[in-house]
Amino acid sequence: MYQERKKLGFELLISNLFSNLGGLIFTNMLFLLPFLGSIAIAWAIYHFLLPVFIIVMPLSLVLASPFYAGVVLISRDYSQNIDTQSKAKAYFKAVKENGFKYLIIGILGYVSILSCYFGVKVYSTMAALSGIFYVMMFFILLMSVFFLFFFFAAPLMTVSFDLKTKDIIKNSALMTFGELKKNFFATIGVVAYLGVVLFPMIVLPYLTAVLSVQLVKIILIAYLGVALGLLIPAPCALIISHYLYPNMKAVIAGEGVPSFTITPKEKEDTAVSEKKEEITPSPKEIEGLSKGDGDEYIFYQGKMIKRKFLIKILKDKENDNE
Repeated sequence: MYQERKKLGFELLISNLFSNLGGLIFTNMLFLLPFLGSIAIAWAIYHFLLPVFIIVMPLSLVLASPFYAGVVLISRDYSQNIDTQSKAKAYFKAVKENGFKYLIIGILGYVSILSCYFGVKVYSTMAALSGIFYVMMFFILLMSVFFLFFFFAAPLMTVSFDLKTKDIIKNSALMTFGELKKNFFATIGVVAYLGVVLFPMIVLPYLTAVLSVQLVKIILIAYLGVALGLLIPAPCALIISHYLYPNMKAVIAGEGVPSFTITPKEKEDTAVSEKKEEITPSPKEIEGLSKGDGDEYIFYQGKMIKRKFLIKILKDKENDNE
């Protein structure tokens, strides 16, 4: 009997993107007005108060960041095939509940952008004096990758789980290392999608052979505006959620299931039991781990796990050995 082939991860992703494209565009439309308003405010600051483009214009991301919460929530639901009755209602509820935390994330993002930009600019200039500055620039580029992966996880974690801001920051930082493969796939997915969406920007300039230069510029600007406003935010958030959310949910909602395996809810007890057999505790180890926030996620034997849950496993294992 013919058995249907199971779809690969990227096939499911493409299917989700196409089947939910209308809903994703609608989500972007909800985000468009505050996004344009943020750009207008930043432009006014640039034009009238501080004419330094690289410092002022990224402020628009900070101003728009609270409204991005709704984009991430709905995109996450689409990526996991979760049906939400009213997308508009869900969007504004996410903004209301997570807006302040997203503002903090936006401020961190602003600082990160400026730090990486000026770091690369300074060290690339100073590299002409000494080759050691190429090494420094390499570390800045590594830091940029760290920030990229951090801002993949932080918005998704914020809107998905009821965690303190400091825990979101800690756990997102941990996931930059703990989910390198998933972050890599998410990056490839986002870059590939942006390549497809922005490809007309490469082709349109050739229209100058039949149209005036001014008209082609207008078309380019109009298309870029449509892409940034309607085609990019939600689909990119969906791609990131597709790769990161299952493991994120497993470790945070699953109370300590290793981030490198996706364990169904009904098998959590088995997973916990297996975990107990893998860990060999020592009294000193338990004592050292007890000194810290129980709700904090830490790495232990290559796994990301909640501290209080790990201590319980270690104590149970120690009792079994007695």
